[in-house]
Amino acid sequence: MDVLLKLLSCLMLSALITIQLLLVSPYRNRLTDDSINGKVLEVYESVVSRGTVVLDAMGDYEPNTAYVLVNGEHQKLVDTFPVELNLWDGDVVEIQLKQGSPTFYVFLLSRKGSIKTDLKSSTVVIKPGINMLFRVMDNKTL
Repeated sequence: MDVLLKLLSCLMLSALITIQLLLVSPYRNRLTDDSINGKVLEVYESVVSRGTVVLDAMGDYEPNTAYVLVNGEHQKLVDTFPVELNLWDGDVVEIQLKQGSPTFYVFLLSRKGSIKTDLKSSTVVIKPGINMLFRVMDNKTL
């Protein structure tokens, strides 16, 4: 029984190495072609998109009066703008402003990576309470 297990583990290891070498070789396109059910897989392809968004503000912002919420969880207490956020596809970005604080405007300063936002206008008014800014989407869906 011990010899059989060693033989099977050697066969599985050699099959794994062979498949990995074939995927690196020029035969990759023939091995991964699934034209009936979809598209040819790329050498590096990820299902999840991620990127970085930088938010800036205009108006009278009092330091430490706003929280940036990502998916409903406190991400950062904002002392000064601009704020940089690392986001994934599907994240919802909101800002919670303390009661009694003056309103101000937030706008998208820059965006890096394979993500886009569903931001409808260039600036968003931030009033006391929770204000939704945008939802992060995959760059290919827009």
